[in-house]
Amino acid sequence: MNTRNLKSVPPVVRSREHLAAQGINFLPAGAQAPSALPITTDGVTYTMAQETTWIDMQHFAVGRWDGSLSIFAFSSSPTAGPVINKAVNTPAFEGVQMITWLAPGVFASSNDESSIIVWSSPNGNWTDLQVMATLPFDRSLGVANSGESVVLGTELYLAVGHANGFISLWSGNTDGSALHFLKSVDVRNPNLTNPWGLHNIRGISSMSWNDSTAYLVSGSEDGYITVFRLPDGGILSQTVYNPGAQRGINSVAAFGQNLLISNCAVGPNDKNLWYYWVDGNNYGVTLKDSVNLRVNPSAPQVFNFSTIWGVFNGQVGFFSSTEEGALWVGTIDQNQHITVLGYQTVFGSLGSALGFNGQNLIVVNYNLYEFTTQPNQIGSRSQNPERLSLKLLPPNLVGKI
Repeated sequence: MNTRNLKSVPPVVRSREHLAAQGINFLPAGAQAPSALPITTDGVTYTMAQETTWIDMQHFAVGRWDGSLSIFAFSSSPTAGPVINKAVNTPAFEGVQMITWLAPGVFASSNDESSIIVWSSPNGNWTDLQVMATLPFDRSLGVANSGESVVLGTELYLAVGHANGFISLWSGNTDGSALHFLKSVDVRNPNLTNPWGLHNIRGISSMSWNDSTAYLVSGSEDGYITVFRLPDGGILSQTVYNPGAQRGINSVAAFGQNLLISNCAVGPNDKNLWYYWVDGNNYGVTLKDSVNLRVNPSAPQVFNFSTIWGVFNGQVGFFSSTEEGALWVGTIDQNQHITVLGYQTVFGSLGSALGFNGQNLIVVNYNLYEFTTQPNQIGSRSQNPERLSLKLLPPNLVGKI
């Protein structure tokens, strides 16, 4: 499989094909392979969701592998469709993988291999979605895979993770306007944890911030956990999440100094959910626990597509979506160990993108699932609707850099 074809296939499918090429059977026990037919496959269009992000307390955006961007209003109706659909330039056939809240009525998304789009809704209900700005960057960085924004003083900062292992830094007005490029930071791991030479930065998450400084963490498909600082982009630490890993990082979720990492577990002894603690003095990353979220114990791989922090039953916990179509729920106990509460089947395969706004959970693959966990814990709607307050952290998880 050449590099161009690698980009045209979702990571979970890419990993399956790699194992299948080694003779590993993904069929259930006793099942027979399909018969060979006189037809030739020319291509596949993947409409699975890659990213979903709450853009206010009632609306969320969904980016799909086919390059489409949709905005939905949260609804209990099983027949409700999107508020609006947009076609985004498909970046290197990778679809829309980055959607980042910037300000009320404003968010950014990945576009092509050398630009990011800033979208706005002047009336605030998203039916008038329009392009506010196009942010160009050097195509050597690679398409945008992830992002995070934070306000420091009177300035908005945007950190974007790119496919070639770089983080681009931008700043502008707090209303999301006048964003301009500051610099790029090379966070590549020279000893990759994937067999394809890929450095995609699949997640960026903020840990803490004040009026002048923010601390963030990124996770890359090459296996690096990078703790870095805004506004200067200084790298504070870099850690390989699992020295024995065969695959890289799919998502990161920070909550204060608490860090969750998801990946693809290959073989019977690998894990696909990892919990770390980030030291507030030297920014070192210490592994506290790991588990394998697996329904079928004999599955050759289980891809953990997305992991996020959530709040339910009055406690802080996590949601994870795996390729077996399972939505997992769990907590971190008093000894900083992962406690898995169980799972619910939401789709047949490939996993789902997740989004949580303090009250409602969105689970999106080909289909859309909506859940309500508890009364809203976010507060002001002028804030990022997905940013949970650090005041919610229980004593065993309390930490602020």
